This record gives sequence, C-alpha cells and structure tokens, in this order.
Amino acid sequence: MTDVVKAVVAAPEQALNNDRGTDTGIYEPLQHTQFDSVIRFLQSQKIMPGACIIKGEGGGYPKGSDGWLATVLIIDGRNLDSILWPWLIVTLNAIFWTTLVTTDAVGPYTEGAPSMNFSRVYSYGLTTTLSMLVSFRLNRSILRYWSGMGAWGKIVGNTRSLVSSVLVHGRDIPYHRDQIIAWAAALAVAAKKEIRDFEIVCDDLQDVLTDDQIEALNLAPNSALYAANEIRHNLKPLFDVRPDYNHSALAPARSGEMRQHEKFLDAILHNVGVVHNLKSTPLPLVYVAHVRSFLVFYLLSLPYMTVYLWDWATIPIVSITAWLLLGVEAASSEVESPFEKGKVNDLDLDNYCLAIMLDIKQLVKDFNESK
Repeated sequence: MTDVVKAVVAAPEQALNNDRGTDTGIYEPLQHTQFDSVIRFLQSQKIMPGACIIKGEGGGYPKGSDGWLATVLIIDGRNLDSILWPWLIVTLNAIFWTTLVTTDAVGPYTEGAPSMNFSRVYSYGLTTTLSMLVSFRLNRSILRYWSGMGAWGKIVGNTRSLVSSVLVHGRDIPYHRDQIIAWAAALAVAAKKEIRDFEIVCDDLQDVLTDDQIEALNLAPNSALYAANEIRHNLKPLFDVRPDYNHSALAPARSGEMRQHEKFLDAILHNVGVVHNLKSTPLPLVYVAHVRSFLVFYLLSLPYMTVYLWDWATIPIVSITAWLLLGVEAASSEVESPFEKGKVNDLDLDNYCLAIMLDIKQLVKDFNESK
C-alpha cells in the first residue's frame, strides 16, 4: 500500500481520534454545559400571572385543560379590554331606549311595537346569519392558532433530528459539527426574533455563539435565513468527499447523509415561513369589518325589537347577549395571530426555544459520555 493510500485510509480514523480528545493540540469539542446559561435565561422569561384569581399548575396561568373553577374565574385571558367600549355602548343604548319606552316618554307602551312576523324574521334570520358569520371567524382564527402551534412543534422536532443526526454522522470534523449544533440552537432564537421583532442580546445565546456571531445575526435582514445559511456552510465541508481526506468510495453514502440533513433544515425553514406567514397575513379586512359591523348593528337594534316583550329585563338580557357575542369576537381576535409576548393565549415561543435548548443539551451530553 502506497503512502498516499495509507494517508487517505488513516484520515477519518485520525479525525475520530481527534474528536475524542486524544490529541492535546486539537479543537475542544462542544460541551453540554455551554447551554446552561441560555436555558436559565429562557426559564426566567416564563410568563407569570398578575391578578389572576385562580392559578394553574406550577403557579402559572390556567390552561384550557385545567378544571372548571380555574377557567371560569380567570379574567386576564378573556381579552375583555378589546370589547369594553362596544359593550358599554350597546348597554347604554339598551338603558336609554328601555327607559324611554317603559316610562311612556315616546308614547303609549304598546304603540310602535313591531309585528309578530317582523319579529320572527329578525329573530331567526339575523340571529342565524350572525351566528354563522361569527362562528366561521372563530373557526378560521383557531385554525390559524393550531397551524402556528403545529409549525413550532415541527421546528422543535426537526431541530432535534438535525442535531442528533449530525452528532452521529458528522464525527470527522468536530469544529463544523459543533458549529452546526450551535447555529441550529440559534435558528430557533432567530425565528422567534423575526416573529416578535426584538433584538437578540448576549443572554439569548451566551456561550453558544460568540459576540461577533450574535452581532452578525442581529444585523442580518432575515436572522433565521442567516442562521440556516451558516448551518449549510458547515454541512458542506462536514460531508464533502475529498480524495486527500476520506474515501471517495463513500461518496454515495455521504451524499445521502448530506441530503437527509438538508431535508431537516428545509423542514425547519418551511415551518418558520408558515409561522411568519400567519403573523403577516391576518384574516381579510373586508370580512372582519363586515362581521363587526353586522354584530354592532344587531346588538344596537336588539332593544328596539324586544323591549315591548321583555320590559325592564331588556337591559340585562341585551347586556349579557352583547357580552357573549362580543366575547366570541374577542376570542377570535386574540388567537388570530398568537405570537406576542406577555399575552395569556399566545403561543409561548420562549418555551419552544427552551425545549430545543434542553434537547440539544441532552443530545450533546449523551454523545460526549458515549465516546
């Protein structure tokens, strides 16, 4: 066997030995403890309730899976501030007209009462149509919420698969392997940055990326795309086939591994795009404006049609009806784009990033201990 062939055959084994740290002059591999600072920072970002009467498990906000008492008594999560003014206007209108009619200020009590046929058309026609419009809006909004939750779940899963696969198959060049892992962690934080429009600080990626890398990530027009490109730049030399370094006969296998890692990365980017699309494209204004106009018209006209039947009870009935219907509209608006920080019903992006960091830490720890 010639010296050249011996060198080609020995190169991968030498790289593997270097990865294990048998050579004192080699690159120091990534350690799982480098993710501790980021994990502590993300854990400190957990949203805690303020004046919530009943708290959920762990002292946080109640969840939809908690008991009846916790979900019925919660105030913060109902988005009531967005419907306060419409509800007040509808209630005051009901008080005004009911007072005028019941005190005969606008003529005899029964004078001007709508006919029975008209009341039926109003009750069944308008109410049914409005219910369908409001229900459809809520359904579309929940679907968007579900899509955002599913997209972030896939980001977590594909990041886990990418890191796990790189650790197993990318042993030849530890530096590029560890850079892929670090940038995979940064990609999740960058995706959160693009959605929430904030600046990444050192605490977000301390000990994972250098200060210069964090600055470059902030300056990039699209931080998530920048992190993905850094992963690709390190994937190429990690799985490249070079006659002076590894077996050219391994080219088909290494090409397959490269394609598999590219699929993981493409899946992450695809779901980042899904989330960004949900944020930037709310439901069409023409539909939302029409539903809200129809809703306000119905609620304002309700006491004029029912006061002759319900008398003074018109005021509480209209007020409660307005609270119920406006509450459904408020719920639709709340979950339509659930990515803001500090809102009860929005997706906890910090928790998704925390899950990714914990997964990467465990994978790196298991890999280092298995060597």
